[in-house]
Amino acid sequence: MNKQEKMWSSGFGTDYHTRNKFEDRSIFWMDVLGHRVLGDAHSVLEPGAGKGENLVAIHEARKLAFGSPTSTQCLGIEVNEQAYKELASRTGARLGAFLDIPLQQQYPLVITRGFLMHVPSAALNPTLAKIYNSSSKYICIAEYYSPVRREVEYHGQGSALWIDDFAHKIMEMYPDLKLLDYGFKYHKDNGYDLTYFLLEK
Repeated sequence: MNKQEKMWSSGFGTDYHTRNKFEDRSIFWMDVLGHRVLGDAHSVLEPGAGKGENLVAIHEARKLAFGSPTSTQCLGIEVNEQAYKELASRTGARLGAFLDIPLQQQYPLVITRGFLMHVPSAALNPTLAKIYNSSSKYICIAEYYSPVRREVEYHGQGSALWIDDFAHKIMEMYPDLKLLDYGFKYHKDNGYDLTYFLLEK
């Protein structure tokens, strides 16, 4: 477990998850993924899944789009134990650092939302590689964007958040990835000022 993972598994991460209440993100994911990707997303993987907001939202978005019987098999990986307990009460869950958790299958959709921005440079390429190898079809990255990697102080902590062009990095590593869509989600429109990139193998 690296320094950042230890930080998120500690009281700092617990305070974050206590401070940020569970919220409905269905509209965000309906807008970002669209009907086609939602239709294929019968199973979803999310590293850094927190309390499960994104996975629950995708499940609900699929139900809205295709009807109540629609099922979605989700797996969230979370390093903070308190958040993991809430996550496990809502969906499939594993406790631990993403790079340390063995995965037995690929998922049609792998998502990140505010996860890669907390991954240090030394772990970024292995993390992107695992995301790519865990996906059978789609990858969606929703993070803070910058054309140049830059550290930003985060709640008084250094070495905790970096803004970057994560989509460019993973597409450079894996040229077979196709860019299907991208956009900016403003914080007053269910977006938290995140830039998203939707990729297909």
